[in-house]
Amino acid sequence: MAEGENYANPLTCFFHVLFKGAAIAFYVLFSLFVNSFVIIFVVTVFLAALDFWVVKNVSGRILVGLRWWNEISEQGDSVWKFEALDQEVFIIPD
Repeated sequence: MAEGENYANPLTCFFHVLFKGAAIAFYVLFSLFVNSFVIIFVVTVFLAALDFWVVKNVSGRILVGLRWWNEISEQGDSVWKFEALDQEVFIIPD
């Protein structure tokens, strides 16, 4: 890390990239050694689902301050809720 650089959440960034890389690496490497497409497909989809969960619930909230979810109203309608943090929260003093 160069002098003066400050990463607020390096562990969050690591896991943000980890599941993407794991899904791609598993698909490529195991397709060379395993002949069962079903096993490769199921594990790759599972790793992609973990990646989606990490991006949506962890790194989306911690790194950029975004959250979203779905609620069902009393009338049975689907209502999407979106939240964003104020930009002043992300200012890191020197």
